[in-house]
Amino acid sequence: MDEILAEFIAETLETLEVLSGEVVAWEADPADSSRLDAFFRFFHTVKGSCGFLNLPRFERLAHAAEDVLAAIRRGERSADPATVTAVLAVMDRIGELARNVGDGEAPSIPEAADDALLDALTDLPAPPAKAEAAPPQTTEAAEVEPDPLGGADANPSARGRERAPRTIRLPLALIDQLMNGISDMVLARNDLSRKMRDREADPELESSFERLSANVADLRDMISKTRMQRVDRLYAAIPRMVRDLSRDLGRKVTLELDGGDVEMDREMIEMVVDPLTHIVRNSLDHGIEPPAKRIADGKPEAGLLRIVARQSGNQIVIEIADDGRGINRTALVDKAVSNGLLNAAEAASLTDDQKLQLIFHPGLSTAAEVTAVSGRGVGMDVVRANIEQIGGVIGIESVTGTGTTIIMRVPLTLTIIPGLIVRSGGHYFAMPRGNVIELLHQNSSMVTIEEVGGARIATIRGEPYSLIDIEDVLGLTRGAMRGPRTLMVVRSSIGQPYVLGVEQVESNEELVIRPASPLVTAAGVFAGMTLPDNGQPMLLLDAAGIAQSASLPLRETKRGPLAGTAGQGAQRDETVQALVFAERDGIRRLIPLAIVDRVEDVVPSQVAISNGQAFVRIEGRLFPALNAGTGVDEPVKSLRLHAGRDALCYLISDVLDIIDVPSKLDVTLNAGRVAGLVMVDTDQLEMVDPFVLFAEAARQTGEAGRTIHCLIADADDAWLSGILAPLLSQAGHQVTIGAPGEGKPDVILCSGAAIPADAGDVPVLTLSDNADTASDSTVYRYDRERIIAKIAELAARRAA
Repeated sequence: MDEILAEFIAETLETLEVLSGEVVAWEADPADSSRLDAFFRFFHTVKGSCGFLNLPRFERLAHAAEDVLAAIRRGERSADPATVTAVLAVMDRIGELARNVGDGEAPSIPEAADDALLDALTDLPAPPAKAEAAPPQTTEAAEVEPDPLGGADANPSARGRERAPRTIRLPLALIDQLMNGISDMVLARNDLSRKMRDREADPELESSFERLSANVADLRDMISKTRMQRVDRLYAAIPRMVRDLSRDLGRKVTLELDGGDVEMDREMIEMVVDPLTHIVRNSLDHGIEPPAKRIADGKPEAGLLRIVARQSGNQIVIEIADDGRGINRTALVDKAVSNGLLNAAEAASLTDDQKLQLIFHPGLSTAAEVTAVSGRGVGMDVVRANIEQIGGVIGIESVTGTGTTIIMRVPLTLTIIPGLIVRSGGHYFAMPRGNVIELLHQNSSMVTIEEVGGARIATIRGEPYSLIDIEDVLGLTRGAMRGPRTLMVVRSSIGQPYVLGVEQVESNEELVIRPASPLVTAAGVFAGMTLPDNGQPMLLLDAAGIAQSASLPLRETKRGPLAGTAGQGAQRDETVQALVFAERDGIRRLIPLAIVDRVEDVVPSQVAISNGQAFVRIEGRLFPALNAGTGVDEPVKSLRLHAGRDALCYLISDVLDIIDVPSKLDVTLNAGRVAGLVMVDTDQLEMVDPFVLFAEAARQTGEAGRTIHCLIADADDAWLSGILAPLLSQAGHQVTIGAPGEGKPDVILCSGAAIPADAGDVPVLTLSDNADTASDSTVYRYDRERIIAKIAELAARRAA
């Protein structure tokens, strides 16, 4: 009986979690009978099961709700807001009682309090009488719904039994134990692999080991999948919360949820619930305006709140966007000054983004008054801390009067992450690889270290960073050095990125993450415990906690005042789109998508080498080609790049993806065509430097590929304006008709009867009706190839 009761409680709570949002959707569309049937089945199942389990209080509540829903199904009552509110209240009470029973506790609310709920449920007004009522659907007909717990009502058809998936309910603790067990197995496999490498090769033993490794990997993947849940679970409570809160605040809100089919780790979902809840509450309270204010501002009466989840590599990206008033940066700055966080001079020098990042500082709130929802200054700083605690980052975009978008990027799973093993003071520690921007030796020529105002500053390639040593933070004694110390440029949202000094970085491994004891995490500098390949437990360093422990300043010593997460932490949140492509030698690189005009297939016959210079012929126009080498002997792809009036073709093997990358490079190189490195998932990809590409093309080909401004002087010539002008535009040229418009043209085109008298130094190309008439400045008007070539020749001659 105890097992049956536990299963009933678990199923009831799970169903309630899903149905709370469905009730709100039903309120918006009362004609949706499928949702109404689902609510009726729930209360009917609870009522039937409670009689067997001797839970009379559950039975009384469920029976009353079932009666009201049956009346709605018969058309005797309507699904108005009062009805929905009463049904939700009964569901809440059943959920609270279920949690009490599941925890083995006495009910937290006395039974007499149920009377008010039942009165509100049964005193609902009936809908106005209709001329013709639909045939009523009887309660008896509905009471044949199958009872998942068995009993008299459990009579599903054979066809239904065939289609129902076979499932089994397991405690979450058991799933966690399985994951811990497979993690230990992975560590044991890695240890065995190291020992085998130290022995003489044995092909049979190695074959057996490879088979074992494959089985362990498969088991690990399968068990990992048991921890994955759809983001729908994260969304479950949001519709109900938005409905209740918008009614309390006097708002009208349209909620859009997308990406519910994305899967993420169950533990990660639980960690994201609170930050997401707080952001949604802020959007409703601070963001979306009251209906009257929105109408006065020319906005729709109902505000829009949109939440989207998507997977990007090994991250889950969750965007929460509203179309409200946006964030008042002036109010944030004023509050920061009044709280002593900044002085007036520092505040005046803040950039727009730095002002916005103040929202993440403790105690800063723009609320005019303290309410039950917000205004106490406790909020976004906690949200950021929670997201960073699980290895995520949070960014914010806001336009005054238009709305605010908050972007959370969190790992797909908390179980296994890439990390670095570091040694200091005779101990080993782990650091998440995602927090490390760059590694250097302290004696590198790119590094200089000095003391400024009592603080140590490490200047790397001209960029100053606060320098702290891990031994000073943890109170360790420095051991004997076997070489130069290693400097880790660490990304943190607490102030600026900083440099952490350690004795040495030992290895780069996939780390199995375990929670640390409360006494350890209370120190503020450790994010958990990890097991590396050698199976010896070590502590996982917390990048943000170390910065706080070292009391790093909010602003950098040499770069002026910066607020909050402005700087590297904020700039990591500022992203640009980049195209991932494979070079002709197979190397993956990135290029800013903004300069890519189009991607085109190019065959060898389109590529020509002339006097050491490569060109691609596309749509009757020649473009300078980079990466052509001595020629092309197989089909390739071309990135047509544009920059103002210049264009070129960059020949590649294939286009792989379009992704968001940080606007600031993780490592600046300025080496040839490579501007620097960007971390993409666990890889460092090279970002191509557009400046170098266009400079290289300009040196090789001069004016080739340049967009030419063509003026058609004779606006009345239908052929010139209607046929030739679109052709020139398709070839990439700027075309104006009749008047030059902005800027002086490069070439003027005209018929023989309309040669302009005021052309000045601008070359004129005359289009003749006579095919036999040709000269330096005259071509046959129907010779397309000759016209395009002559335009390029005249423009280049004038530029020279």
